[in-house]
Amino acid sequence: MQGLKSSLCAIGLILIVFTMNMALPNVGAEVGGTLNGTENVRDGRIISVLTTPDQTYERTWTLNAGEWTSVTSECDQCTVTLNVDGVNLDASTPVAVQASQNGSATLTITSPVSELVSYSLIETIDEAHPTLRPSPGESIASQPAWRCEHTSDCSMLDIGLEAIPSTEFTEEEFLLGVLENGQAEYIAVPVSAGETLELQILHATADIEVDVFMQTDTEVHLNRSLAQPMALETNSRPDEAYWHAEEQGRFILKVSSQSPTIAFAIKQVVHASTAASHMVNLSQQTMISGYHEATVIIETTDTATLNVQALHRNVTVQIQQLVDGTWLTATQVVFDANHLERIYPYPNASAFQIEMHGERFAIEVGSTDFSDTGTMVEAPSQLPASSVTSNASWPSLGMDTDPVEGELTLAIHDTADVYRIEINGYEDSVYLIQVKLMSSHLEHLQLDMWEIDQALWEAVDTRNAQIINGKIVTALELTPGTHFVRVSHVDVVNATNHTWGSQVTPVKYMISTASEMIEEGYPPYFPPDDETVKWGEVARWFMGLLFLAPCAYFAVIFSSNRKRATEMSLKTEQLAWFKLQMDSGEAQPNTLRKSLDKSLQAIAQLDWSTACTTWGPPDGQHRTEGIAMAAWVLDQRLAKKENGLPIMVGVHVLKGNWELAALRLDAPEGQPWEVVNVEPRFLHRGEEIFLDTMREGNITFLTLEISGPADAVDVELNGRSDGQPMAARMPQALLLNAQNEE
Repeated sequence: MQGLKSSLCAIGLILIVFTMNMALPNVGAEVGGTLNGTENVRDGRIISVLTTPDQTYERTWTLNAGEWTSVTSECDQCTVTLNVDGVNLDASTPVAVQASQNGSATLTITSPVSELVSYSLIETIDEAHPTLRPSPGESIASQPAWRCEHTSDCSMLDIGLEAIPSTEFTEEEFLLGVLENGQAEYIAVPVSAGETLELQILHATADIEVDVFMQTDTEVHLNRSLAQPMALETNSRPDEAYWHAEEQGRFILKVSSQSPTIAFAIKQVVHASTAASHMVNLSQQTMISGYHEATVIIETTDTATLNVQALHRNVTVQIQQLVDGTWLTATQVVFDANHLERIYPYPNASAFQIEMHGERFAIEVGSTDFSDTGTMVEAPSQLPASSVTSNASWPSLGMDTDPVEGELTLAIHDTADVYRIEINGYEDSVYLIQVKLMSSHLEHLQLDMWEIDQALWEAVDTRNAQIINGKIVTALELTPGTHFVRVSHVDVVNATNHTWGSQVTPVKYMISTASEMIEEGYPPYFPPDDETVKWGEVARWFMGLLFLAPCAYFAVIFSSNRKRATEMSLKTEQLAWFKLQMDSGEAQPNTLRKSLDKSLQAIAQLDWSTACTTWGPPDGQHRTEGIAMAAWVLDQRLAKKENGLPIMVGVHVLKGNWELAALRLDAPEGQPWEVVNVEPRFLHRGEEIFLDTMREGNITFLTLEISGPADAVDVELNGRSDGQPMAARMPQALLLNAQNEE
């Protein structure tokens, strides 16, 4: 079981290292290594190898006489050997060795199992650092330093603040050296005013200490030193240290050790001076870093917090705010690397100035808007003093508003928000306005609403609402003008029991409105101008002529019907004539039916007896003191609907006025009849035709088609005559099938 666990761990480790090497260059080939293992590269340097069981990993490089090489390693079961001048040295412990002749050196790693072997290798150390500290002004040789003009060029702030190397241990980015016989050595690093030196011990085979002196015209021993009390654990990263140059000169590094022989590699970076005060645009830059001190200016509004998070270490800053063109007294703040700090702006603030101090610092900045309704305005806590006060500072809620977000920013003692509601309407109009408040902290909120007299600027009516059944809703009838709503905290004393600007959680809420018109009011009158009067006159004449066009049309129709009625009064037996025309084939039924439909309106202009004579003897008729009816069964060929039985019915009102009049076609026996077509077009349903109102003297003729299996039909008129229910029914039924058989 233990062997299975070891195998699984090894497989997992292989996958991890393989994934890392897909993104990192494999440098083994560049140094002449035999790759019987998978190398892991960090910061441009090979730091470990995943071995293959019982196979040898080798790395070979050129080493000339007098040059040094050094290696430290860490593993469980591996064997690490360093070969110099043909002699194999055990490198399982830190090794520093000097070549006595030109040749090559070889690092060999073997292991009976697959394991990750960490090693730190300085291939070549060729230095001759002086052992006496030079006096100020005395010349001393120095190697070019790794210079960093911009912090983003040489560091990764999401990982750490220190500069990240990109090579093996070479003199491009590192100070390399060997101390012998406990003899200290001195290294010079020239700097300009404002520059910062960063040192970090990344390789040491024994204890090491670095003291720093600053030399200009004089010499100062700087307080801080860099120390490693024992051999550095392979590939560990101890804390880096920084020294700032106030003026141009040089740093003198004293490197010493209590051990007889020690090889070391110290990362050295000279950082350019941090720029003077400059503007930062948060939409383009969110991380700010520097050395010693830096000043940045960030634009803001008085409704947006500045959110600051120190990266990796605390930062001490001085913060000033620009209010109405004046920088207010600075406030000292310590930004905690483990806590997000919110800085609240003063009223009318337009910018923050942050002055940072420290050896090395970095902050991430952002902004959060805490305005009400997202309008970049913080709602005031009180109503305007008078009607002439500009109310632009009071956020506006419409008469019908979807939920908008607001908050009581308790950190700045904001315990009430007042909103204005603009009511637009006619004079004397009235609207019912409902206001609804939603929040996860409704128990802390209350809602007030005021109707304002627009002339006196006094409250005419008020409403107050607190949480009831889990919601806060109120409503008030309002007239046109400006009125106000306030959202406030119910416990102001305890809600403000802290200093201004403290990190206190705000009370967020959503507010919405809805309206309902109670009275519309009267629209205002505005006298028209001369142009409006002129073109209005033209428009009236034009519209008048358009309105007369239907009158002219109906006059022509009436004249045509009158003429047609006169012609028909001279004829008799028209229905018989229609039948004769169809029998002889001289006219088509459709043509005759159209002629019949046109004649219905024309013949209604004749007197009742003449009209009935024109059609011919009726098949059924009925007459009372107030109503006369006649009916004719038409030839089925005149029907428009398939299987429809055509009938003509005439109604003459002799006395009184009929309302809700309706003809009913009743089947004396069998299934009821259904009216399927009526000319002229009257509303019909089932066996009834609705004639509605019929005045005294009115004559109406209509043709209708009924469908059904019965043999006869009764014609009945129902309605109200002069307000009294009335009905008239033909005494005899119309026989339909007999007529059709003839």
